[in-house]
Amino acid sequence: MNSGSLVRGPGRPKDQAKRVAIVAAANALFMERGYAGVTMEAVAASAGVSKMTVYGHFHDKAALFGAVVRAISNQMVAGLTSFDETGGKRDLEPTLVAIGTALLGLILSPRVVAMSHVLMGMLMKDRVLAESFYEAGPGNMRASLARFLAEAAERGEVAVDSAQAAADDLISLWEGDMPKRVALGLVPPVTQADIEARVRRGTRVFLRAYRIGTG
Repeated sequence: MNSGSLVRGPGRPKDQAKRVAIVAAANALFMERGYAGVTMEAVAASAGVSKMTVYGHFHDKAALFGAVVRAISNQMVAGLTSFDETGGKRDLEPTLVAIGTALLGLILSPRVVAMSHVLMGMLMKDRVLAESFYEAGPGNMRASLARFLAEAAERGEVAVDSAQAAADDLISLWEGDMPKRVALGLVPPVTQADIEARVRRGTRVFLRAYRIGTG
């Protein structure tokens, strides 16, 4: 019994390492080949694991695709979580600017822009896959920002009738049409200074509308 637990324990980190390798391999393949061009066998070969191992972690390709999208989304959400750890002690405006800069920097990164080229046509043809993508990616990011703004409202820093609508407003002010222009190759690569300037302006406009005691 004792030896059995010794054998089982070390297996867990290895399984997690394999899962990470599978998601990373799938991410690269989806960007290179598109959703239809990727097989679970190809992912297994690229990750250096068996096909059975891939299916042990993800029951089908749609579930694997969702995990890839969520991994990217979680990088965005991590920015919200880390900035929220201050418990509201930081001033709201610079905190939102820092969050927006992190999120927009990721959205406009070459990796995410390249993935968007692969995704859009494919998602429009598959509603189930589109819903999975939205829930794991944009929906996840929007929900996290809405929670952050709801907590700011509870602290009396902003007045919002709907935290989700406020999150939509703020993301729209941050992004504008820049993601579309970048994806279409109509503008040169966006610099960090460009991102910060856009986010600062969008945040100021947002706070003029939502901040208590202003306007």
